[in-house]
Amino acid sequence: MKKEKVFKGIPACEGIGIGKVFLLEREEDLIIPIRRITKDAVKREMTKYKEALDATKKELINTKERILKVLGKQHIALVEAYVAILEDQLLTRDLVRMIEEELFSAEYALSVALNRVIQSFERVEDEYFRGRITDIRDVGRKLIRNLIGKERKDLSKVTKEAVVVAHTLNPHDIIILKEQKCSGFAVDVGTKTSHIALAAQGLEIPAVVGLKYITSESIEDDDEIIIDGYNGIVILNPELKVLQEYKQKYEKIIKEKEFLIKLKTLPSETIDHHRITLVSNIDSHREVEEVVNSSAEGIGLFRTEYHYIDNNELPSEKDLYEIYKYVAEKIYPYYVTIRTFDLGADKLSQLSLEGVVPEQCPALGLRGIRLALKYKNIFKTQIRSILRSSYKRNVRIMFPMVSDIKEVIEIKQLLEVVKQELKNEKIDFDKNIPVGVMIETPSAALTCDVIIDYVDFVSIGTNDLIQYTLAVDRLNENVAELYDPLHLSILRLIKYVVDYAHRKKKLVSICGEMAADLMFTKFFVGVGIDELSVPPAAVLKIKKAVRDINYSEAKEVVDEILTSHKDKEKIIQLLKE
Repeated sequence: MKKEKVFKGIPACEGIGIGKVFLLEREEDLIIPIRRITKDAVKREMTKYKEALDATKKELINTKERILKVLGKQHIALVEAYVAILEDQLLTRDLVRMIEEELFSAEYALSVALNRVIQSFERVEDEYFRGRITDIRDVGRKLIRNLIGKERKDLSKVTKEAVVVAHTLNPHDIIILKEQKCSGFAVDVGTKTSHIALAAQGLEIPAVVGLKYITSESIEDDDEIIIDGYNGIVILNPELKVLQEYKQKYEKIIKEKEFLIKLKTLPSETIDHHRITLVSNIDSHREVEEVVNSSAEGIGLFRTEYHYIDNNELPSEKDLYEIYKYVAEKIYPYYVTIRTFDLGADKLSQLSLEGVVPEQCPALGLRGIRLALKYKNIFKTQIRSILRSSYKRNVRIMFPMVSDIKEVIEIKQLLEVVKQELKNEKIDFDKNIPVGVMIETPSAALTCDVIIDYVDFVSIGTNDLIQYTLAVDRLNENVAELYDPLHLSILRLIKYVVDYAHRKKKLVSICGEMAADLMFTKFFVGVGIDELSVPPAAVLKIKKAVRDINYSEAKEVVDEILTSHKDKEKIIQLLKE
């Protein structure tokens, strides 16, 4: 009997998967040996490479529509990034030279060129570029497979009893796993906010990522395996006692899901009748039906940047208006909060906008509202579309990445200009449309007492607030463990914002990943958050958590956490009690 092994990774999607290993691919499966060619073979090798390149591009493009339909536009950006990598001169320059001048085989030249690009990215201090290493490796493996004619196992042969183990997966792979109803997956690479993790969360497949070397272990097809997506644990060949414990946990989860469905018609309020509004985040207008079916009371965050990323030209006012109108009408009488595009200059460079230049650190560069105010005509087009869609009086407008009160004042002035244009054109719109901003930079959080006078509500974007406050790139595997929502600075900043907003009787929402994390529900209730915006799939579990909390007790817990220097374990204990 094989000995039990436990691997610790990063929890990507909650849930428990129990089954047999389906080993898709090991890291070492695509190690390419050195092979020399003759001068006469150069043309043949170049042709072989170009055919593999075309085949890889075709594969990517063919998956685009399927990814869009099932996962939404946020994952389309990954497909486009992969195509861009294939065409990048950093990769092709060395490769062509090694084939034509050094007489190496196409597959060996490609493997060397890929390694050189990866090594150059690893030397760059900028974390954004280091975070692209996983994408480069993944697309490189696709190209090598096509070049040497080595196919991976057929994922359509995965059964519901299987747990897939691989070095990496892409969103299209995960769609297939969902269709095959597999029990879960475990991969070497990835972080909690990587494309792999987000795809798993979107399709609700138990998953653990960032395991680093699980495929290098003595793991074989049909080994017994357990995926614990709550704690980021993978157990290979579990002992009988452990297996039975996890089977009991799994049965309990199934019963809890059945119970949650009964909560749809019940209010989101605490035991002592304190009301918390539960709304949803969406990335595409196609997700509105999910929101309606989830029992959410509206849309707290409609991300609009994907309408820009997915096009080779800027969307027209008419195109945007039709999308926003559709969402507002479908969600009525509840409201939709439309966030203006949160894009970086790097994302819009494909549209050849004048003045857009490459940036060493896009996360700290020309992005969000900074980019919008630089290109006011593009921004005005979106504002006009949002205002025109507000004729049923159930639309709110929200601006991202605010860092200074001057930006808020400039936005409000521009908004008034657009309102006057629509009045002159006799176009109906909500003249008192609620205006809000995202609080996701420390500067915005610490000056919220000033900002709050210019807006009707604020929404705390915890993902970026944590990233910027702790100086941690949340997409970087090397520092993923430092991305800590429990850090006392984060909890105190949230309390600071809530207190100032409530003094001015303004609504405060949370719309980052913390909102959907049961660990923090008691904190948010106790700190006085008015609204939690979560993915549609998380609405019922958060509602259950809210209904199990006593508001008065939650306030005391928050006071104890924030007024003392508790260590992390003690904070977790207080939040779970």
